[in-house]
Amino acid sequence: MTKNKPNNTSKGVQWKNSLSPQAIEFTQPSIMLKMVSTVDDRGWPHITIITSNRAIADDTIVWGAFTEGSSKEHVKKNPKQGILYMTAEMPFKFMQVKVEFEQIKKEGEDLEYFNNTELMRYFTYVRVHTAFYNTVVAATHVRDLPLLGIISGIVKNLVGKSGLRTGLDEKRLNPIGYKLYTAPIAVRAIAYVDPTDGYPIIIPCIPLQAADHNRLVFPVSSNKLDLFQIPEDAKVAVHCMNFDFANQVVKGTFTGIQKSRAIKFGVIEIEEIYNSCPPIYGVIYPPERRYERPKVTNFHL
Repeated sequence: MTKNKPNNTSKGVQWKNSLSPQAIEFTQPSIMLKMVSTVDDRGWPHITIITSNRAIADDTIVWGAFTEGSSKEHVKKNPKQGILYMTAEMPFKFMQVKVEFEQIKKEGEDLEYFNNTELMRYFTYVRVHTAFYNTVVAATHVRDLPLLGIISGIVKNLVGKSGLRTGLDEKRLNPIGYKLYTAPIAVRAIAYVDPTDGYPIIIPCIPLQAADHNRLVFPVSSNKLDLFQIPEDAKVAVHCMNFDFANQVVKGTFTGIQKSRAIKFGVIEIEEIYNSCPPIYGVIYPPERRYERPKVTNFHL
């Protein structure tokens, strides 16, 4: 399969075409944040958490499916993906990878490995049933996510985010989503499609919050080199998860950097909201794209 040459010229962010031994080891813990971003039929990024996910060689990453969702369908049509690995405890460290889907396996040692990890071994009715194998196209080195930048972002939100409210009567975020996106601390990340090669990139952005029910904002306080690479008017996907594992994906347009009370914020206009929690996965906003679960009318054993 012919692959586009990855973008490795982002200012200050260096990409390599394979994983180092240290990078491979970094992906191994089962208890860490592991996100995968795919591209849908519209060319919009999608983002999800896939914890059964690790490098098995310097050029191969495998992740496993135990539920059915949009990401598994996206990669069959567009194999380009972005992956984020981030430690679960401070000091936070993270690594970004661009990969291309190659093949599926329904059995083998990788599935056995995933089903025997700390997260999965005690599940009786849920098993990792499919392994998705992906070729590494580009990867950053393991980087620090400074605590000072996170704290600074929280303070800047307190001062400036209210100045970026839309004033709209509509409430696109439902009560669960609004609570998730206004919590001072939660796991949040932004995905966008790199225009130079078509691969998604995921950026951790913990200080990102909702200015109101219709707009997300993030202070440019950490990962500045990454955040300034998001093109204006790009479609983005934002994943937010709290410490009770409630989560929701918001998609929309990044309209650029604005100042509010002398503080620079990135601004995202909410256009679509995706429920990524069981039992029903799918779009919940806008209403015309809302997923409606089929009614069961035929009961039999």
